[in-house]
This record gives sequence, C-alpha cells and structure tokens, in this order.
Amino acid sequence: MSALDPLSLYRTRSCSRQWLGFVRAMAEEFGAELPEHDLATLMARIGRRFAQAHRLLPCATLEEMQQAANAVWDDCDWGRCALDEQADHVWIRHAGAPLGVVLDGAAWSDGFLQGVYEGWFQQVGMLAGLAVQTVPGETVDLRQFVLARAQ
Repeated sequence: MSALDPLSLYRTRSCSRQWLGFVRAMAEEFGAELPEHDLATLMARIGRRFAQAHRLLPCATLEEMQQAANAVWDDCDWGRCALDEQADHVWIRHAGAPLGVVLDGAAWSDGFLQGVYEGWFQQVGMLAGLAVQTVPGETVDLRQFVLARAQ
C-alpha cells in the first residue's frame, strides 16, 4: 500500500484492529460449517435485526429514506448509500461497508446489507411481493442491490 493511496488506507482501517481477527475467524468458522446459501440467509436475518434496532426516521419519499438510512450509516461509520428509482425497481448502492472489505468480498456477506434494506423498506410500507435482491458487484467497495418483484 502506498502512503498516498487513500482507498487502501481506508480499507485497512474500515474495521478496528480489535475486531478484525475475531470477525475473520468467525467468518472462517461459519464458512467451514454452513453452505454459502445458508450463510447469506443467516446474514440477512442479522441484517433485519439490525434494521429493527436502528429504525429509520419517518420518511415519505425515497430521497428522505436515503437521508434517514445515511444518518444511521454515519452514526456507526458504515459507509453511505444511494437509492435510485427506476421504472420497475429501486437500485440500491452501498459504498464503504466494512464487512465486505473485512471478509474479502465474500458473496454471502452481502446478506447483511440485503436484510437491513429489506427491513427498512418493510418499515416504510414496502408492498407485498417485493424483495431486496443482491446484484453481483465489481468491487468490495461498492455493494449493489435491487428492490423488485421477488423471483
């Protein structure tokens, strides 16, 4: 890592040293005992619990929801999100989440954010039949999801 590379510096500090070894060891143990699909499901359940414990302020628009979500993320230093409405889905992008970096982009780690966003959309009145789904990303720094009809 170059001393002038801010992205590499951020990655090395996205999880405190006191937790880094523990989180990685726990992830290795989970990975040794559970199939990837089960890990993603477990992480989504943990994410929904997080959403319940970190409820959004009341919001009536997608822009207000993005602001409320980013207030939560700012409070716990978990990056930022952007919510963009499309014709048939809502595009959810989350940058700077430490879990993806700490777990070297393990696909199942996206389950946590998937569960959080699904929990928050349910809190604001998400219609039945919609679900938050993971979209494969190109980098550990940007995780992507869509809110769309469940498949």
